[in-house]
This record gives sequence, structure tokens and C-alpha cells, in this order.
Amino acid sequence: MIDTARPDAGRSSAARKAPAKGLLSSLAAIAMILVVGTAGATPGHRTGGSGSVPCNDGTVTWSPTTLWPPNHKMQTITINYTDDDGDGDMISITVDSIRHDQAMADGSEELNGSGQPTDKQGLDWSGAGNTGMATDPGTATTTAQVRSERSGRVKAGRHYDIQVTCSDMGGSEMEMDMETVHLIVTVPHDQGHRT
Repeated sequence: MIDTARPDAGRSSAARKAPAKGLLSSLAAIAMILVVGTAGATPGHRTGGSGSVPCNDGTVTWSPTTLWPPNHKMQTITINYTDDDGDGDMISITVDSIRHDQAMADGSEELNGSGQPTDKQGLDWSGAGNTGMATDPGTATTTAQVRSERSGRVKAGRHYDIQVTCSDMGGSEMEMDMETVHLIVTVPHDQGHRT
């Protein structure tokens, strides 16, 4: 299970760049995922929103960030890595792993109330290993799929953690820079209606 409130949310300890240091930097990273990562996805609305997080010399964006209704259907998440520093690098974005906070990392032991995976239905995600490539300046695009589903017993809803690595290869200095970031997609418990 993932902990979406961890201090290093949005950045992996495996990042090749210096990790954020100090409590304020950690809180800023969490705020970036929770605020920027849900832009446009207000209570009462259907699937939507977009997120953005810095990665290497560019930015990773993804959408949607919120899935509704929880209809057990697979939804495509579009993931872009844009690098426009103009140094001629080959850039890529790769989906490393996908998991959610209502089951074990392999998809087993899913919480009751969310519709247990079956052999016919399969896992609640797909797309690990998907890669998109482009030349700087440009945008590399790939996708992942997650199921619009959550346990009705957990008020926080379900949070998918899509771990991606963005890479810059070549360019004027013939080097390779890689950084890993985490993208959060939420299936809310409800649409925030109060009676």
C-alpha cells in the first residue's frame, strides 16, 4: 500500500537530482501533489483535472487526476514530459509502476467494498513499461490505465500512485539525466454532497 501523505510525495529517493531537504521542502512537495495535482477537479464534477510536477529539465503533466463515477471501468491517464531547454536531447517518459492504497502492491488483498478483481477483470491498472519519446524541444507522451473504483468503506477514496521516470539523453554534453516522480490519481469516496 502507498502512503500518499509521506514527506517525499512527488519525488523518489532514487532521483538523480538532489532530493528536497527540510520540513518546508517536504510540505511544499505534498502541497504540489494535493493542490496542483487536482486542478479543475472540484467536488460534484465528473472525471477531470490535471497535474504537474517538475522533472529533470522539464515538467511532467498528467490528466485526469480525478475519476468519477466509480463504475469499475478502466480509464486512460495521459502522461506528458515536456523539455524545452533547446539542447537537442532525446527525451523519454516511462511508466515504472502503478499501485493503489486499497490493495497490496501486486493487487492482492483488495479492501472489501470495491469489487474484488477477478481473472476476467484482471488488475486495476495496466501500462507499466509504457514509454514515449521525443526530441527537445518537445513533448514525450505515454499512457497508463487505472480502474475507476474504490472501496465505499474508506472515506478518503482510492489513490493511485503512478511512478514515472523522465530521461534526457545526449544533447550538447552527451550525458543522461534521469529522475523519478510520482503522479497521483484519485477516485473519491463521494462527490462531497451533504444532506
